[in-house]
Amino acid sequence: MNNRVRFTCLVLLLLACVSAAAEFPPWQKPSAWPDRIIATLSAGPATGFSVSWRTEEAVQTAVAEIVKARAGARFDVGAQTVTAQTERFEFDPKWAEKKPSFDASSPLIDPVSYHSVEFTGLQPDTLYAYRVRGAEDNWSAWQQIRTAPLDGPVEFIYFGDSQNGIRSHVSRVFEAAALVSPEARFLVHCGDLVNTSINDQGWAEWFEAGGALLRRVPSAPAAGNHDYFGLGPKDSPDRFNEAALAPFWKPQFRLPVVESLPEGLHESVYDVRYTKDLHLFVLDSTGPHFDLQLEWLEQQFSASDARWRIVYMHHPYFSWVGDGKEPPYQTVRRAQFDAFLAGHDVDLVLTGHRHSYQRAESGPQVHQVDKEKRYEVDTVFLVTAMTIKRGVTKVDGWERFSQERDGNFTLTRWGDYVPIFGVIRIDGDELVYRGLDAVGETYDAFTLTKDAAGRKTIINGQEAFGPVWTTETAGPYRDWRE
Repeated sequence: MNNRVRFTCLVLLLLACVSAAAEFPPWQKPSAWPDRIIATLSAGPATGFSVSWRTEEAVQTAVAEIVKARAGARFDVGAQTVTAQTERFEFDPKWAEKKPSFDASSPLIDPVSYHSVEFTGLQPDTLYAYRVRGAEDNWSAWQQIRTAPLDGPVEFIYFGDSQNGIRSHVSRVFEAAALVSPEARFLVHCGDLVNTSINDQGWAEWFEAGGALLRRVPSAPAAGNHDYFGLGPKDSPDRFNEAALAPFWKPQFRLPVVESLPEGLHESVYDVRYTKDLHLFVLDSTGPHFDLQLEWLEQQFSASDARWRIVYMHHPYFSWVGDGKEPPYQTVRRAQFDAFLAGHDVDLVLTGHRHSYQRAESGPQVHQVDKEKRYEVDTVFLVTAMTIKRGVTKVDGWERFSQERDGNFTLTRWGDYVPIFGVIRIDGDELVYRGLDAVGETYDAFTLTKDAAGRKTIINGQEAFGPVWTTETAGPYRDWRE
């Protein structure tokens, strides 16, 4: 072989490598090494948590190690080994047939292995170190997680839709949250984690953008409509009959299972009693059997003696569209949830979906009760999103909606053209909330106080009276690919 032939072969080889790299970036292509590592809340967060990860298909047996974190260099001595549950995952082309928006040119992954463990028997409010293994001796770096306390103050981060521009733009929102709330104990994700649930590249971007935050702070995600596929027409009351949760969901997230609910709702409807004072309830507002979900919620909610009870899901049923023409499924489900709210003392409802920021309060005509400008409320509703794709708040719709409820529903704060995430701190009879932008500036804030009789009052932070982000204060949304 002469030099010219050798050179030509080398060029072709390099071009092939470049092409492969373009198709499968290193943060997407599976290997013998563990990737897409994420910690999730278990049903008993004071004594355990779960971890999931991915490898190439050839890895059929994986393990994890956990040990109480210590200052010494050899903290790992005596680490406990836990064998993982392993599931083979292969993309089914039939999934794409149910998703008209699926980009057939996107790279399809080869079969892979997903692994997960649930660490149990841990001590409350204790820092643990863990690592996970792919092939033999292919270990991840050590990560550290603190279990939930039984009592005392707790801080957590609340995210809305990531969905579009995840790696290019949403990544900085994750980073801002990590910097602003270093004491966060867990992460709430209110659905639409990706734009196309059966496109592996979107999930690859989500894990890469979330980075270390997903590995060291347990997540408790809710599923959104973009985390499903096979949805029926928007104008159909039966829109969810043929829908299925993204096949990536359960392998990637090990979440609590409510055995009394249909299998289609396993790991998308669950509750977590995080501390004595805090109880979380997660609904699947896209999933089937919403009536059964609310029956379960009624049982769990009524049995809970937690001081603070928070419900979250994807769709904000109290975010009214301006023309009043809502899809039938949303109208029906809102009426069902409305009936539940009428009979239960829900403190906070966290949602996403609208790609804007909105805060509202319900209750008898909220009114000033003292010179500190405190107002009585029943429930506070929040809508937010991380995504670069922005929506518009229909203020006129909110006004009409409030009038229909005799003024018992008030839009307090909104903003459209800025991604916002929330930091929530609960300490005894106080819940302190901050809504922050991607540079860590507070956009909205309030303190919710609950007395011994359960009466709640709210006082707005000074940040709630700053400029509102609308089309007048920022340019309109442009697709990140433009």
